[in-house]
Amino acid sequence: MKQLLHRSTLLVAMVMFMCSGAFAQKTITGTVTDNDTKEPLIGASVLVTGTSSGTVTDLDGQYSLTLPDGAESITISYTGFSTQSITLGAATVIDVALSPGELLDEVVVTGYGTSKSREVTGSIVSVKAADFNKGNVNDPTQLLQGKVAGLAIARPGANPNGGFNIRLRGLSTVGASQEPLVVIDGVLGGDLSSVDPNDIASIDVLKDGSAAAIYGTRGASGVILVTTKRGEVGNSVINYSGQVSIENADDVPDVYQGQEFIDAGGPDLGGEVNWFDELLQTGVTQTHNLSMSGGTPTTSYRVSANYRDVDGVAKNTGFERINVRANITQKAFNDRLTVSANIASNSSDQNLGFNEAFRYATIFTPTAPVIQDINNETYDQWGGYFQVDAFDYYNPVAIIEQNVREQKVKSLASNIRGDFKVCLLYTSPSPRDRG
Repeated sequence: MKQLLHRSTLLVAMVMFMCSGAFAQKTITGTVTDNDTKEPLIGASVLVTGTSSGTVTDLDGQYSLTLPDGAESITISYTGFSTQSITLGAATVIDVALSPGELLDEVVVTGYGTSKSREVTGSIVSVKAADFNKGNVNDPTQLLQGKVAGLAIARPGANPNGGFNIRLRGLSTVGASQEPLVVIDGVLGGDLSSVDPNDIASIDVLKDGSAAAIYGTRGASGVILVTTKRGEVGNSVINYSGQVSIENADDVPDVYQGQEFIDAGGPDLGGEVNWFDELLQTGVTQTHNLSMSGGTPTTSYRVSANYRDVDGVAKNTGFERINVRANITQKAFNDRLTVSANIASNSSDQNLGFNEAFRYATIFTPTAPVIQDINNETYDQWGGYFQVDAFDYYNPVAIIEQNVREQKVKSLASNIRGDFKVCLLYTSPSPRDRG
């Protein structure tokens, strides 16, 4: 009997202790407002300092929070406002007024992370149309020459069909493409030469590792983002621009000519030829651009056609190109839906020429005539051109005039993009409006 009474007493004491522990917890309530406007702040964070226990304010800026044992203070924070820490006492109603804090730093989204704008300004360079290199530019790459630090652009040789070598981050790969990834109006893997320079609105160059964060290993050598021109709200506008330019070789290798060759011990074959003069010409380029653009608040468009006829400074080199591009943007459902369509067509006839002719121009005999003597028995054998029957020793003029190296290039690229806003920003009515 005494043991049963003792056990009962112990059980009652344990229950009372547990109840007293439960009753020790308390709940605090309050309202979080803007100290300047006195309006409630919706979604303000109320957190027990040093723990994960907390809550957020409702549409009226009110909160209710049950405090765990040992809670000493709470922290109230809200985006754009200063954070307050309040020591807890006996009060169960705690109203807080937050003051606007310091302005947030501008951030730039880099793939799956963000960086402060001032930290990436040296890694992201944007070149607008007003800052492009001027003149009769035939390739968009030329627009950027000398405009972006660390971007090396060069085109060896005088052939207008020769591509440009672009190096943005050095030799970042082995055995793979070392040129930056080109993105045209959001389409990856584009060809810069397929876009006419007159159609480009801006070019952004991503130089650091943030490019890899967005485009993966394809952006290891950097990324060039091309944005083409689009129509603007207003009446239809028709623009035409045309240019004509000429180009000459600035310098050629210094080799023996005529009598200099003979004085140096070379044979006199009865002629005197500067082989570089025979291979070079004055290159004439003409460009014509016609565009029409316009739009309404819901629809905008821009259509352009470009024609280029380029003769290189090397004979039998050049190209004739036609570019057609159409950009259309349509909005619907109170501007919540935006559909953009881009179509680009490119047709080019190219005369590639023979760069090897310049190598032979440096070694072929300068006292040899261009055309063989018609009475010579070897006239028909070499098609009338002077030629020596020797290994790897050819008449430079015969190379470019007796051979044909042409190609035709046609391409069609299109993409359609749709954006739909599914969330609307909710703005809380002021206490005066709630009446």
